[in-house]
Amino acid sequence: MKNPKVSVIMPVYNAEKYLKDAIESILNQTFLNFELLIINDGSTDKSRTIIESYNDPRIRLLNNKENSGLAKVRNRGIDEAKAEYIAWLDADDISHPLRLEKQVKLLDEHPEIGICGTWVKTIGTKRNHKWRYPTNPDFIRCRMLFDDPLATSSVMLRKELLVEDNQYFDLNYPPAEDYDLWERLSYCCKITNIPKILTFYRLHENQTSKMNALQQKSSVWNVQERQIKRLNILYSDNEKQIHRKIGAWQFDESKYFVSLANLWLLKLQKTNSEKHVYPEPAFTNVLAERWFFVCRGATGLGRITWSMYWNSPLRKHSEFYKHIYLFAKCIIKWES
Repeated sequence: MKNPKVSVIMPVYNAEKYLKDAIESILNQTFLNFELLIINDGSTDKSRTIIESYNDPRIRLLNNKENSGLAKVRNRGIDEAKAEYIAWLDADDISHPLRLEKQVKLLDEHPEIGICGTWVKTIGTKRNHKWRYPTNPDFIRCRMLFDDPLATSSVMLRKELLVEDNQYFDLNYPPAEDYDLWERLSYCCKITNIPKILTFYRLHENQTSKMNALQQKSSVWNVQERQIKRLNILYSDNEKQIHRKIGAWQFDESKYFVSLANLWLLKLQKTNSEKHVYPEPAFTNVLAERWFFVCRGATGLGRITWSMYWNSPLRKHSEFYKHIYLFAKCIIKWES
């Protein structure tokens, strides 16, 4: 492929168990003008043999003699990619046949969008979980303060975003280098997700995020901390722990936790109203979403949680059905 529209970059390291499914999910795309750039990162299993068994001109194989790590492999893929758009797919995940077609269409029609992900469905050890990522670009940028609203195996982006500003995966953020990159790029372009399940994300015991969980938590916090510093907020140890838990969707069923979470979220809101770091009303809507889930995780406290939820100014920025849902959950505990 001399002039492909899309370069699909697939890093591979000892992925023989799932590799064939990943490769064929790209070869079977309805969109045809792509190259599949597979980088074999020093695999010691049968991965290279599996790749070389395909006789398809759209496949381009690069072999690393030794394992260099995911971030370096992805960066090599950026440099080697020939196309206008770069799409990512890990060797244990699967793309829906319409994925590339849908994403190319969106990027072609919306030049203001620089990065496009999709909704995701899990396969493997925990099947059929649906990850409905946000689609509003302002909301996505604001949510970066708490977590990564993109699945890397679903992402397609404009190559020029990376090479013109020298934006690469930072080796200092493993294995959250993708979260770090998306957050940096959110200041350069708009980001969206197609609200359709076009990516299938495999959950299994040997994936990088599980094997390096502690390192990932540290890197995730580093991305979040630099955003808090942009707000010029001095945070306490308690506030740090509250933010990390809220960001990881971990909520304690205690009055103390709910109270501290409310104070921290309101502090973020107040500071942003003064500093104008994040766009409104998206930022307050993100805070309100987290506030709802904090309280949902504490419905066992009954009337205490309901009273704290209702008395917080953030409640005013949640949808009415959430009020009804939370009240019903709390009243059941209250009466029991």
